[in-house]
Amino acid sequence: MYNSLQIIFFLSLIVPFSLFSQIQKNGSSLYPTLESQREPLYIEVRALHHASEDSMTILAMFRLQYDALLFEKSQSFRGEYCAFPSLEIESKDSNGIIKSRIQWKDSVFASNYEQTNAESLYAFGMRAITVGKTSYTVSIALLDKGHIIKKIRIPKVALQEFASPLFTSENPFSDAFRPDIFNGNIPFSSKKQYAIFQLSSKVKNYSASLIRQRANEEYAKHVKSVSTTRTEIRSNLTIMPEFNEESASSRPIPLLIQEAKGMNLLIVQFPDNVIAPGRYSLLLYHSEQKGKQDSIRFDFACQWEEMPKTLISADYARQTMKYLLNDADFDRLSGSTDLDIRKNIIDWWKKNDPTPSTIYDEPMAEYFRRADRAFMEFQTINESDGIMTQRGKIALLYGFPKEREIEIPNQGLKKEIWLYPPPINKRFIFQQESGKNFALIAIEDVK
Repeated sequence: MYNSLQIIFFLSLIVPFSLFSQIQKNGSSLYPTLESQREPLYIEVRALHHASEDSMTILAMFRLQYDALLFEKSQSFRGEYCAFPSLEIESKDSNGIIKSRIQWKDSVFASNYEQTNAESLYAFGMRAITVGKTSYTVSIALLDKGHIIKKIRIPKVALQEFASPLFTSENPFSDAFRPDIFNGNIPFSSKKQYAIFQLSSKVKNYSASLIRQRANEEYAKHVKSVSTTRTEIRSNLTIMPEFNEESASSRPIPLLIQEAKGMNLLIVQFPDNVIAPGRYSLLLYHSEQKGKQDSIRFDFACQWEEMPKTLISADYARQTMKYLLNDADFDRLSGSTDLDIRKNIIDWWKKNDPTPSTIYDEPMAEYFRRADRAFMEFQTINESDGIMTQRGKIALLYGFPKEREIEIPNQGLKKEIWLYPPPINKRFIFQQESGKNFALIAIEDVK
């Protein structure tokens, strides 16, 4: 049974917040080093069929990290800062002869200085080029003010009966979908996951299975056994890039699904409650003739790209949960190794998960996102960890308030008033005496 505090807490887990770039305490890293999964440039390149029998389309989709770009002050209404990145996309045939070279250029705007250093903000774009049907080496360079930030070389891009799939968490049974641009991998999330293949219509029979090569050990108890995946053929359809190729966007640019005779889309829907962070293989079985079956394997990873930094250290994550637990439960989360503690933390959250049909735990992710923000926002001279302040405690339990008033009375005691609408219906009043932290002085019910 949940107590009243837990019920209010889970009802309040509704608002996502951005990450901060670096957590430090006393001049050194507070947490053990975690190799960042974020990169300045993510690329997905596919060879698509073209209306002309002698041609094909090379489609390059990309996302650019704000922190990797060189921003400068802007006078535009679109943002206080602006960067001017460009991508150069070059294709060479098997003889090393350059067959095409195109550029993508655009303006990327940031609302404030903090966004210019954000590792979690990206701009998206795509370019498509038409070339003859053969095999190409494709090189993609990200440049900013003439400096090469990153260069990627893809050694073989050609039309294939079974090219690498496009992954998406959006419904691909409509007329458009947004692809996951993650270097051929998929993000850990609560949404459904699909793999989409563009095929010619000569192969009629397909099936697919998902193999879990290795799931992160802390999730092993909660993932289901992988079963055969659902597959569906959509006939006489093809994938096309959206017409506008030049615009940087805050979301992946949609790929359109249009009619095309002789082409099929194979859609593979992953089973529910099986994808946790780890490594996987998708096996695609196909047959052109009765009794003859071939298979092809695609390897990929599932990564929690948006993992809160307060989850990096298992013991610190446990300390951060002290506001939710009584002494006995807090002690039960301890363990002899980081892995044991992490397993205990995930087990506790899964027992209270309002959506147990998914491995991704939205309340847990939201709680630690709040912790990330509280750590930085409520730091003071007296307390370098904002989570351990009284404002941090309320922010973790109830979320950050939408209405936040600041009062400075004549006597100089600064006050902050946090108002929470239904279903919480409370007002929290904090007061700060000179040289001290904010203290919670009153909790009022709001009708």
